[in-house]
Amino acid sequence: MKFRLTPVLYADFIILIIFGMCDTISQVLLAMHRIIEPVIRFLLSVIIIVSVLAGEQEKNTSPYSFSKNIDLTIAGIISSLLIGSVLVDYSPISKENISTLNPENISSYDSKAINNWDLNSIKMSDILLYSSIAVPALLLADERVRDDYRGFSLLWAESLFLTLGITNLTKVLVSRPRPYLYGDKASEEYKMKNDNRKSFFSGHTSISAVSCFLMASMYDDYNPNSKLSPYLWTGACFTPALTAYYRYDAGKHFPSDLVAGYIVGSVVGVLVPRLHTKSSKINVGLTLQASGKLRTHLSYRF
Repeated sequence: MKFRLTPVLYADFIILIIFGMCDTISQVLLAMHRIIEPVIRFLLSVIIIVSVLAGEQEKNTSPYSFSKNIDLTIAGIISSLLIGSVLVDYSPISKENISTLNPENISSYDSKAINNWDLNSIKMSDILLYSSIAVPALLLADERVRDDYRGFSLLWAESLFLTLGITNLTKVLVSRPRPYLYGDKASEEYKMKNDNRKSFFSGHTSISAVSCFLMASMYDDYNPNSKLSPYLWTGACFTPALTAYYRYDAGKHFPSDLVAGYIVGSVVGVLVPRLHTKSSKINVGLTLQASGKLRTHLSYRF
């Protein structure tokens, strides 16, 4: 009996690789918020369980295709980003250094954020974040998406973890103090939190954006020319923007943090599905050179 690595089995294989990285990923996610870890673990557990119970029947109605070049490359990039974000030497800003922060060093574009502080806005931004993570699951109400649950699940996992990796590595590399450290409204205990130097860029905004834009983008692929599409894209643009506003009003981020997070999340949410569409002209892959080094390549077919 010959074993054939079909596209759907290959998708399962990549999902298992990503799921196996959860111990490393959980350390990274804790830096954003403790509650995200069980949410992600639950999401990936559901994906694996459904894959096992649903059998091996393949359907050709999927608008997506999967390959070693694209998906192993993405898995490798995700691993590198997440592991790198853990290995980077990061430490929160000390009480002594907080007292030396000078608001005059902040650009006029960002300066107004230092006067913001609102615990209710923090709670609202958390609610929007957790809601956004689950937004793509709404697509499962569509029979065409359920028929392609493996491809849908893989794109969901890849997009989410790629955004997390980019976000968390950038946070520890830049180590930008949060706006509330410059003011006197936040309590001393809050100012000493471990993530007080993880302002750039906003993880709440990037995760909200990737989830919402992914949903709208994938819905278009499964339902071309749908009349519902403009409403989904409007919601996809508005929800992360509202999340960003609450993070600003809470004093957790500067405007530039929010703009960067919005751009990163929205780009990943649109780009990952585009890389996998059967008509995609973009090719990404890894090449093993004679020297033993791995080289990433990106090409576009005209």
